[in-house]
Amino acid sequence: MRIVRKKPLGLSHRVMLLIITASIILVPLVPLAVKGALVYTSRPEFCIACHMMKSEYNNWTHSPHRNWSGCSDCHVPQQSFVTKSAGKTRDGIYHSYAYLMDKDPLSIRISKHGEETVLTNCIRCHQQMVSNIVHDKDRKCWDCHKSVFHAY
Repeated sequence: MRIVRKKPLGLSHRVMLLIITASIILVPLVPLAVKGALVYTSRPEFCIACHMMKSEYNNWTHSPHRNWSGCSDCHVPQQSFVTKSAGKTRDGIYHSYAYLMDKDPLSIRISKHGEETVLTNCIRCHQQMVSNIVHDKDRKCWDCHKSVFHAY
């Protein structure tokens, strides 16, 4: 009786060896690529490459926040790596679609969801400073602190 060996998944042994070797080399690089993409897309220069945010960018460069925070520090959820990645992905898809389909308005206004994200991030960064302050739910940080942000 002769034993017949079947090719795994219908592929030759050389192809399978190539796939396994490529996987061993490339799979560890995926987290580095994701981290690199997150860092690259968090730079303010990346954000203004498509957006009509030149004046906001210029105002931000003269603001107190320029030394320690960029666009995504305020405009992307920061609760965890997952929420940050999901927020950047959601915003990236929306902004890419709007830009490519020429749906970007000339005057960009923050959405209700965006306002909530920014407010949460203000409080997260300034927790010690605002912990004893009782805030009115209808007021936002920027109602009183307009000159601190980029929207002068």
